Amino acid sequence: MVLAKLRRRLSASPGTPARSPRGGFSLHPTPLDSGLVSGQVHDERGSLLPEVSVTIVDRLNQVIGETKTDSYGGFAVSVAPGTHKLSLTAGGYRRYSTRVQVQVNQHSPLGSIGVEPDDSLQLPQPGRYRFDPYHTEIRFVAQHIGLSKIHGEFRRFDGVIDVAPRFEDSRIEVVMEADSIDTGVKMRDDHLRSADFLDVESHPQLHFRSNRLTHVRADRWKVSGALTLRGTTSPVELAAVYLGQRTFQGPGFDGDLRVACDATATLRREDYSVNWQATLAKGIAVVGPTVSIELGVQAVMV
Repeated sequence: MVLAKLRRRLSASPGTPARSPRGGFSLHPTPLDSGLVSGQVHDERGSLLPEVSVTIVDRLNQVIGETKTDSYGGFAVSVAPGTHKLSLTAGGYRRYSTRVQVQVNQHSPLGSIGVEPDDSLQLPQPGRYRFDPYHTEIRFVAQHIGLSKIHGEFRRFDGVIDVAPRFEDSRIEVVMEADSIDTGVKMRDDHLRSADFLDVESHPQLHFRSNRLTHVRADRWKVSGALTLRGTTSPVELAAVYLGQRTFQGPGFDGDLRVACDATATLRREDYSVNWQATLAKGIAVVGPTVSIELGVQAVMV
């Protein structure tokens, strides 16, 4: 009974797999004779780690359970009895693996689990890096009438990263050509270029300049700066994932030193005076109040 209550409580936490309409786990149905494995993950400084991938495989190396840690670094997953392998993976950290013995209707707590930084993820060498336009994307996602999402990107842009000896002192600057916006529908793109939205005739460029880089943990960074859009400048903060640096040899590369990262941000249209709005008969807005920005950057040392 104690185990049943614990299962019911943990199944409601954000870190457990979503339940299907029939009540089982959507990916790995829970056997009636299962056991429960739980733990809490922290980094080398003792900080609790959310969004760590937890995978359990059996003797045949088949996945029998998987989830992610919640905002407090905790996880719990029900699996069939037996001796299994549990693995933890998170960007910027070494993979952690251990054996766990699961018994019928028993709770197998692993307690506090520490993971170590991945030393191979070295910060970029100091110098100037320029965005590679063929391997970089600046995308956006906006909500349409509350039912679907519109995806688009800027086709023409230029960006530089000035990496300082102390990485936190580095600077990033990006310029996007407003008329290069592309959602795949000409009528919509023409409207987005008009004075209702980007007003490209009066404001041909969007300009981002960073003013602070803050290390969050492992491969995660916070990039604070300001974006100028339609002549209005407003603060913006990007959540960035550093992907590392590589030197490439071969056709088209010539031993280039490259760095890469992914970054996301959310912009509010009203912060940039993009206030055009139309509503449907029931008061539903045609365009949502926020726009999600997604960057996949690969930059080359110049």
